[in-house]
Amino acid sequence: MPEGLPSGCMPEGVTDSGFKRAASPVPGSNPDMSDGWRALAQPLPSEPEQKRAKLTRGDKRKAQGVRKANADETVLDAVELFLRSVWLEGHPEAEASSVPKTFGWSETSKQGEAEFCRAAPIPAKLAGGAEADCEFDVFVHELTERGVGIATRETLDEVRTMISKGSRPWVFTAPFTLRGERVRVRSVRHEWGYTQSDTLSISEQSPLRIDAPCQYFGKCSGCHLQHVAYGDQLEFKRQVVERALVQANPLFAKLAVSSVSPSPLPFGYRTKITPHFDIRKDTPPDQVAIGFAMAGQRRVLDIEDCMIGTDAVRLGAKQARKDARDKMPSFKRGATLLVRETNVPKDDPQGDVSSIPAADLVKDYVLDFKGWVTDVVGELKFRYPASSFFQNNASILPAFTGYVRDELNQWSRRLAAEGGPGELRHLIDAYCGSGLFGIACHAGFDKVLGIEISNESISCANDNAKMNGIDNCDFLLGDASKIFDKVDTDPRHTAVIIDPPRKGSNPDFLDQLVAYGPRVIVYIACGVPAQARDINHMFSRGAISIDGAVATVETKPSSVYEVVSIQPFDLFPQTYHVENIVTLVRKE
Repeated sequence: MPEGLPSGCMPEGVTDSGFKRAASPVPGSNPDMSDGWRALAQPLPSEPEQKRAKLTRGDKRKAQGVRKANADETVLDAVELFLRSVWLEGHPEAEASSVPKTFGWSETSKQGEAEFCRAAPIPAKLAGGAEADCEFDVFVHELTERGVGIATRETLDEVRTMISKGSRPWVFTAPFTLRGERVRVRSVRHEWGYTQSDTLSISEQSPLRIDAPCQYFGKCSGCHLQHVAYGDQLEFKRQVVERALVQANPLFAKLAVSSVSPSPLPFGYRTKITPHFDIRKDTPPDQVAIGFAMAGQRRVLDIEDCMIGTDAVRLGAKQARKDARDKMPSFKRGATLLVRETNVPKDDPQGDVSSIPAADLVKDYVLDFKGWVTDVVGELKFRYPASSFFQNNASILPAFTGYVRDELNQWSRRLAAEGGPGELRHLIDAYCGSGLFGIACHAGFDKVLGIEISNESISCANDNAKMNGIDNCDFLLGDASKIFDKVDTDPRHTAVIIDPPRKGSNPDFLDQLVAYGPRVIVYIACGVPAQARDINHMFSRGAISIDGAVATVETKPSSVYEVVSIQPFDLFPQTYHVENIVTLVRKE
């Protein structure tokens, strides 16, 4: 499947190829956005395994029961959030446990749920509906974690009346919209309990709406938030983190989420893009669109210039487009292109970078999937294959890695000052990749041990440590789920960094982590819902204390942790993606 603009944490950098309508945009941010679900955040019994099954890719159909397999969980969750918040407005004194589990049918009536969710009250374009019947106004009430508007044909007051009577409105998704807006949409396709729609025009705008600077915004699937001021984007992403935590466990509402650390470059930050094209029989070679997927469609949008790319990437994209056009007759189906920023010696772009200070390198680009890339993070250099994963916003990486380093250093000092076992002396970097965090945080530790399942990544990590003159890092090939088989350090003097893929860690690894019991854990996540699920798994095992509350378990773990900080970072401005760092410290 061809790639679109990347998400930030997938190895080949793709967010949404455009083949799933539900991944269409966007944003918003309102200071009171979280009021509804915050009111739900009371200590309720958690069901971590059920929640894990619900969120685990590949097991959705079984976990969802009668839900359609193609229904978007983020939409369904946002709908329930909205309905519960409306119900709570009418019952301000109600206990969280009294909130109905379903709206519009009884909790045990699967037949009632199926009859409602399969019976859309309006026609849709892909269901043969007439154009005039498929276009109408809706009111946007809520946003999904991907920023997609959740809307109804009823006003908010009318929805309140419906909820008070025990009924339920039919919901529409409205991409590129904001809360409180009235918009004109075209219904496109019915899903389980909602209808996917295209936004045609804005009848009543939110005061948060701004003019998007990119000519392709609203058509391209790569960016989702350009119609929102950058400060409001950051607040929206902070609320996304809060919401993910509370959806994993209502008790997590007691955890304070810090303001999102901004990217130094809201535009021009992206160091990798992957434009693509498809060959169609009815399209002349010189007219083939080269770019990214259209929002909500299977077609490619021709894009001559991408504003979120760095200067080197934008220059490389022009060359990649030219090369593809020149070779177009040789392609049978299409292809995915790679454009990646690199750093090279000023006087010799093909020269060896290992002996040249990072500050003396200059920007260039790589178009070959089999080429090599050199990234600069502060005074450090990292070299890796162009096709492999590395964080794609170089402007924020010094602050991003610096925060992790500072967290480790400050807790090492605090723990030493408090007495007990003393300072941190060992660092384990799970899912270490090319060694970014292990190398960036090596100072002050006697030994850094990195584990990765990719032999190529381990080779790069060891070479990168050597290139930067670092001799206390050792990167080993192994399965992160069995990482502690290779560890012989005292956990009382050890910190662990985990930076898993978007799907999160697996239960076996988390259980081993708790059993090992390092003094400090720094969990870095590009998939915030998966991170929240993992933290809830640890809580369910009795390994995390939230405001003094610990889950009741048959066998108490040897280690119990407190969540001491939650710090989101904006590595991908103009998109809904957010990275999050959670620091956990073992209680003594």
